[in-house]
Amino acid sequence: MGFFNALTASLNKNKKVIVTGAVLYLLPVIYRFATKNSIVPILDNTLFLYHRNSQITPVNLETLGLTFLIPAAVGAVVGASFLESVFNRRFTGMEKYLARVFGSLSFAFLWIALHFIGYSFFNPVLPWGGHLWAGTEAYARNLLVALVVGPLVPYIFEFIYRKVRR
Repeated sequence: MGFFNALTASLNKNKKVIVTGAVLYLLPVIYRFATKNSIVPILDNTLFLYHRNSQITPVNLETLGLTFLIPAAVGAVVGASFLESVFNRRFTGMEKYLARVFGSLSFAFLWIALHFIGYSFFNPVLPWGGHLWAGTEAYARNLLVALVVGPLVPYIFEFIYRKVRR
């Protein structure tokens, strides 16, 4: 299968995952716009285990879960589906894990490019004083999470789904 056909097939196959990830990603943003407050009660100020200006470690659950894990996990699922479409076969074991690493890193690079363009050329100050786009200090964290944790999230959800289904 060709590159673009495989890409469209994997995007069509994983519409629910992409939409769910986008909705989860946008919930805190919608809350902030609605209340004009930067503090999201459940997500912010939850991980005070280190200095607030840490460049590598995420500061709160929103940064860890929404900003890093959701894009990496969605990329892992879509990337594995894309490679399965390219090679016309189902992956198992280590092949599936490496396909998810590929997808997670690919999506993280696209995510970083989007944030870099937005941060460089269109960076308005929002009503609560924050910025719309992540700065350059977040790019290393995105890649680290995409490499280490992002490919594991689909396995965790598959495990939970199997346990609940029984």
